[in-house]
Amino acid sequence: LGLVSALSALATDFAQASEVPVTRKLDQRLPELSRDAELVLYRIAQEGLTNVARHADATRVELALTRQPDGVLLRIADDGRGLEGAAEGAGIRGMRERAILIGAALQIEPRSGGGTDVRLLVPS
Repeated sequence: LGLVSALSALATDFAQASEVPVTRKLDQRLPELSRDAELVLYRIAQEGLTNVARHADATRVELALTRQPDGVLLRIADDGRGLEGAAEGAGIRGMRERAILIGAALQIEPRSGGGTDVRLLVPS
């Protein structure tokens, strides 16, 4: 089905199960990615959305996959509780390990208006 279709289906399933609406910004024109990179992008999106459902108490989330000059950027941003005082669990550690495997940069930060911003930049 391809990465964009898989992420779209993931967003639909997440929104139905969690009742948290997902805004999608999925670029159809991406540079060629390895199968490993596509799998890491999907799994990090999956874990990011799972964290929103389990921990964020969010009312909305944005899932974006966009072409960048230096690669592909996956972004999961929610309007939930944010990271204040939360310990890094196995899910985030797994995300970091997956990113390292493909030479990607992972950032997980609080959003200025509340919530969490997860960014994965996969070099092309």
